[in-house]
Amino acid sequence: MSDIAETRSIAQGLRRVLPFVLIFAVVGLLVLEARHINLRSIQHELAAVPPLHLFLLGLGGLIASAAIGTYDLLAARVIGYRRGIGAGLRVGLMASGINNVVSLSGLTGSGLRVLLVTGDGVDSGAAVRYAGLVATASALGLSTLALITLITRPAILAATPVPVWLVMTALVVIACYLPLYLLLAMTPLLRIGRLAAIERLTPLQTVGFVCASIGEWLLAAAVLWGCVEALGVSLTPAAVAAAFVLAATLGMLSFLPGGLGVFDATLVGLLAAHGAATETAVAALVLFRFAYYLVPLIAALFLGANALARSRLAATLRAHPLVSVLAWPVGQAVDLGLRLLSALTAGAGIVLLAGAAFPNLLSRTRILSHWVPLPAVEITHLASVVIGLTLIMTARGLSLRLRQSLWLSIGLLIAGALFGLTRGLDWGTSLLLLVVASLLYMSRATFDRHGSLAQQVGAWPWTGTLLAALVGYLLLGHALYQGHAVDPLHFGFGAHAPRFERGAFVALISVIVLVIWTWPRWPTPQLARPAPADLDALVAWLTSHGSTPYSHLMLLGDKTLFYGADGQAMIGYRAIRNRLIALSDPAGDTAARRTAIGEFRQLADDMQCTPVFYQVGPDDLSAYLDHGFVLFKLGEIARVDLAAFSMTGKRNEDKRGAINRGHRLGLTFEITAPPFSTGFMNQLAAVSDDWLGEKAAEKTFSLGNFDRDYLARAPIAVVRDANGRLLAFASILPSYGHLEEYSIDLMRHLETAPGGTMDFLFVRLMQEAQAAGYRWFSLGMAPLAGVGDTPWARPAEQLARLAYEHGNRFYNYKGLRAFKNKWHPVWHSMYLAYPPDTRLSSLQLDIAALIAGGYRRILTDS
Repeated sequence: MSDIAETRSIAQGLRRVLPFVLIFAVVGLLVLEARHINLRSIQHELAAVPPLHLFLLGLGGLIASAAIGTYDLLAARVIGYRRGIGAGLRVGLMASGINNVVSLSGLTGSGLRVLLVTGDGVDSGAAVRYAGLVATASALGLSTLALITLITRPAILAATPVPVWLVMTALVVIACYLPLYLLLAMTPLLRIGRLAAIERLTPLQTVGFVCASIGEWLLAAAVLWGCVEALGVSLTPAAVAAAFVLAATLGMLSFLPGGLGVFDATLVGLLAAHGAATETAVAALVLFRFAYYLVPLIAALFLGANALARSRLAATLRAHPLVSVLAWPVGQAVDLGLRLLSALTAGAGIVLLAGAAFPNLLSRTRILSHWVPLPAVEITHLASVVIGLTLIMTARGLSLRLRQSLWLSIGLLIAGALFGLTRGLDWGTSLLLLVVASLLYMSRATFDRHGSLAQQVGAWPWTGTLLAALVGYLLLGHALYQGHAVDPLHFGFGAHAPRFERGAFVALISVIVLVIWTWPRWPTPQLARPAPADLDALVAWLTSHGSTPYSHLMLLGDKTLFYGADGQAMIGYRAIRNRLIALSDPAGDTAARRTAIGEFRQLADDMQCTPVFYQVGPDDLSAYLDHGFVLFKLGEIARVDLAAFSMTGKRNEDKRGAINRGHRLGLTFEITAPPFSTGFMNQLAAVSDDWLGEKAAEKTFSLGNFDRDYLARAPIAVVRDANGRLLAFASILPSYGHLEEYSIDLMRHLETAPGGTMDFLFVRLMQEAQAAGYRWFSLGMAPLAGVGDTPWARPAEQLARLAYEHGNRFYNYKGLRAFKNKWHPVWHSMYLAYPPDTRLSSLQLDIAALIAGGYRRILTDS
């Protein structure tokens, strides 16, 4: 491994470890304090905040998030992109509203900005510069405030629940960013390596970015101070700002979404250290998350951030110097709006579930007892539990763009909002559910897939979330009602503990039902196999439109034929479990092939299946990438250049030796064209049976098998001995509509055939193909050849490389490549194209089973 690769590996390892170190250091130290937190006190603290104050806090959060748009206005001026103030603030609000939730470090906002401004017609290079300017400036304000905190309030370091050395290190790291930025932006100093990509700015532009960043961070701190004041706690703005700066610093360095856990625990600890009660500090944190995170996120989604769902720009930004910073966040922006809507729906269900666990406030209980019958309260409480849990699973359907899940989620959200009012006058939760329902309705065009949620795969993360919600609900109830005498059959407006017990029982039953309902059941699409007349029509189509090296295998009749691009392209595919696996690239011209790839993916989506292309060549890789596929190299195919094929010279002595040895043995070669006599087919069958031996099943899908109707559609080359006995044969995979490639399908010989028989067959076939005017002679693929042979290969490819290097006792990888290499071929890479959310290991198992004829036959010969 090179030094660069080793350094990158170490950096990636540190990035993975650092968040967990911070989580354990911060949260672990506060777990002991959490035991003493009174949850009901937090509930009362939040309930006491007047609605007007909540509105003002939400408005303040919107203003603070929109202020980030000043970066956009300044960056637009630097790159010469003229836009109005309103447009700049809109982009800032959308990017910051989503970035605050997804990543406190600012990287995700950069990816969103690239996608948003390219949508306005800005070229990708300028868009990356624009996003890079904002990304590099966003931490300037925090760096300045961290420096001020270190100088003016060093005592705050000792008040944190985190070790002082860790806090000091974090603040110093952030504080050093400001002088480093000034050096890079305004001087030629330190501009080496990736740092050279930092934009050069004038002093006035630099001051503008610094001031904008300081203002943005101060506004965020002001929102936090407003949350503290709304709870009736008198802390100085300086103390709150210092606590916010330190919590934000640790949260940013954690690289966790929204600094989750690290930011929260640090902030609560610091506010408590300044005299606020722990319950009040937690309530202030909840208000801040509401005002500065939730409200801007909802506003961003209302502004149309979910329109990013179809963007594929991430794959086009590889050449820019800032790509090492921005490639990841731009990639994360793909389908980001869709994922956020799904997460927001699941979050709404969790909030509804948590609300059902808490006891109703006394004042609201009195109102309910006068206006709502007790059975209605009890029934809606249980219904809220069921709806909250069900929303988590319908959110999974939203992530899959299922239209059925959209309307089910909207209905459940509206019902949950009504039940929240009937259950406990919980108008806050009801308002949140109605807002999420409105967001889903506005985005309804995104959910264009038809199908049942019960026929989807990939349920494990959502099932885990469902189980975690159940455990959280039970633990919350235990913390609220421990020590209470409980009679589950006791009913009353104030009987909250028995009501929770009944809810817990219903929650357990609901989870069992939901897990069974959504347990992965592989779709079994009813695929139509082609009739003999369809295969005859396919031959005519291939003759007029051209073929791929694998097109003749469609005549096996085991694949469904899909004609795309208005009949100008053809794909043959089969189904196994929930996979639609196409063999090779589409046949047809370049434009038609590109269109057919997208149409095939849409076909699979409509059938709730995963689209896969097996053994695709290098010509159409950009089309697969553009349609959202990722690639895994399967190996390399060996092709002999027939224009350079020769029997003369020392280089070709093996070829001459094969012919001469065959002549000495009395071998003869001939190519027989169909139709074939019954006697000839019986001779072929005898050779095939002898070659198969005790193997009862033949390979299929990407390989031909001994089917008389199939073999009767192409010429067959045979080798006979001096007595005319058939020793070996090879069926031909002809090209249609062109003379591009001459290939072999079935190759079989008698066990008693003399050595050199197959070499003699190979050389004679090459001579025949050259004489017929073909360009290439294919020797087939060498599996895993050339896979994972660079230090930057993905883990799956590196694992495949290990199999190639050390797995030859199970499969002769190197021997097969060496055999093919003696013919001096040109090697071409072959790939597997599949959606990025597909688990490669299980997909490879499915393909192996498809070729072997079943899962049992992967490991057995029978």
